[in-house]
Amino acid sequence: MSTTLKILVDYRNTRVTRRSGPQSGMVELGPWLDVQANKEMLYNMRLFYVLKPNADDVVKFGIAGLDGKSGGWARLHQYINEYGFATELSPCTGIRLLYLAGTVYNPNVVTTDSAIFRKEKACKDYFRDTALKGRGFERILLERINELFKIIDDKSNKSWGDIEKDRRTSDRLAQADITPDDKVVSILNHDTISGKSRAKTKYLVKWSRPYVLQEQLKVKNTITKNVIEDDTTWETHNSVMTFLDGARMLEVYKTLHPTAKFRD
Repeated sequence: MSTTLKILVDYRNTRVTRRSGPQSGMVELGPWLDVQANKEMLYNMRLFYVLKPNADDVVKFGIAGLDGKSGGWARLHQYINEYGFATELSPCTGIRLLYLAGTVYNPNVVTTDSAIFRKEKACKDYFRDTALKGRGFERILLERINELFKIIDDKSNKSWGDIEKDRRTSDRLAQADITPDDKVVSILNHDTISGKSRAKTKYLVKWSRPYVLQEQLKVKNTITKNVIEDDTTWETHNSVMTFLDGARMLEVYKTLHPTAKFRD
């Protein structure tokens, strides 16, 4: 699985002529997102994007698809809900896509270790003191676009790829036998898939005894290994109920979250 940013759209690759103008390579985002092939290309991608509303000379950069699946496409489509489509009668509506790059979603790469997150952070840090006031660090004047692309194109930082964390399941399984002294200390969180899903709620369980895991970090195909301890696992309701203090901790958690939805 590739961990480096793949460029999907770059308006600078379009040949500019006197007649076409410097912005000729910019793509109207609405129609572009409606193309089925583009929807499929964006599926399960973490994305870094640069956009320009047609109504003003401002550039917006950001990230999308942090959890994979269709999240990247959905985040970009929110801009269509905000800016609409450009038409002959309303040329100032709509928003254009200047640049789009991303990596295939990898569950072993946490968001803060992803290439797109660090790319956005580098841009934010650069424009932090000079960004448009009241509009966030992600909005700059169009006249500064060359500065933005210098950061985007920068190859001096060799860690632009995703940092992959591989927690070996063999280590966890080897220590998975529950002893009489093992117990549930608390329930930290839960995950209930929304919509029509019938998937059971998963609970993040904190244990009295941690697993000792080998963690592999891969940056630009260079692998280093660390030994870490992890005292949490995701479990279903029925599973938690079989563990020492599991039933009591579930009761406490649900009491503290009276409006939460559970599917046990």
